Amino acid sequence: MKKIVLLSILILLSIPCCMVKAADAPENLAIRAGRIWTVTDGIITDGVIIIKNGKIQAVRKKPDVPAEIEVLDFSDKDVMPGLIDAHCHIGLSLDIYSEIDETVLAVTPDMQIIDAFNPLADDVKKVLRSGVTTVLLAPGNKNPIGGQTAVVKLFGKKTKDRVLKRAAGVKFSLRDEALMPDRRPTSRAGLLALIREELNNVKAYKEDKPDLRMEVLKSVVDANFPVYISTYTVDEITSAVALVDEYNLNAVLIGAEQGDEIADLIAGRNIPVIYSPLLLFSRDKDLKRVVNMADGGIKVAFSSSAPETSLSDLRTSAITAVKYGLDKEVALKSLTINAAQILGVSKRVGSIQRGKDADLVILNGDPLQPTSTVEMVIINGDIVYQRQKI
Repeated sequence: MKKIVLLSILILLSIPCCMVKAADAPENLAIRAGRIWTVTDGIITDGVIIIKNGKIQAVRKKPDVPAEIEVLDFSDKDVMPGLIDAHCHIGLSLDIYSEIDETVLAVTPDMQIIDAFNPLADDVKKVLRSGVTTVLLAPGNKNPIGGQTAVVKLFGKKTKDRVLKRAAGVKFSLRDEALMPDRRPTSRAGLLALIREELNNVKAYKEDKPDLRMEVLKSVVDANFPVYISTYTVDEITSAVALVDEYNLNAVLIGAEQGDEIADLIAGRNIPVIYSPLLLFSRDKDLKRVVNMADGGIKVAFSSSAPETSLSDLRTSAITAVKYGLDKEVALKSLTINAAQILGVSKRVGSIQRGKDADLVILNGDPLQPTSTVEMVIINGDIVYQRQKI
């Protein structure tokens, strides 16, 4: 555990820093970089990224740069796409632990977590220095059928620039946290029975009598709306897979910490996994589980589950996984394009490609080296963080 904490500390070496007012940044930029980690098209050495109106216009090796475009010279630096935290609970208006769950009711698919999101919260501003640019905001684990998730950027001049998906899916929980002494369900059998009861009720739903809760669940049953199922143990994961099979759900597993023990079951159904932060584990066996799942053909993305751990520790999960055998390319994708694909926003973020949003992180070394420091963060072409030189 001490080794993992040390990795996290090394990543946060950039104590001297300053936040940059995006309004002061030029609309059009060219970034020269020693290495461009495109994620989907390999590594470009001595390349240039041209940004116009917040979008990536070109990514290639030493192209001509129009005279009117300001050039940022990072010839000795590395550039990668903005990191994507695939599951967290940050920036909530009130106390986070009281905002993420609606504990009076067990079934709340009409609740939207984004209604409690404060984009100017301190934790949102602070996390930019770690290179995280996009997150999945999610309800907690105390509702068998919880509220709706949202995909947001951590900066945007306008709401449309910040909110990628106001409603990205419905959160289900099969964890023990969903069991309550003062309301249904009070047992694991009751939890699964309640979920099936709600999904079966959709079949009897008549749209001439509008019911927002039923409409959301109908979209889930019709596989038009993803369901994010929080699980931990083998039996919870097996129950989740049974629900996926029974109702043909478009599902993503969150956590799935013991998923490596039934990786063939998960991979056989092409169910992706948003894995828990590796800082929560100390045993070698547990730290290798995500590696085994990725090797078993499961698409994996990393998360912080903040405030359980800090969003600043997101890169630590990838670095630690590489230490325990995860392929470096897979680790990098698990921080970027895998998360974007799982969350349904890969047309805009997750890789450095022409036409995508200019969400970039500049580092002073390999992104998967713990000593590499974030030098600059760009979202939608705006410089939102720059490390202060000593």
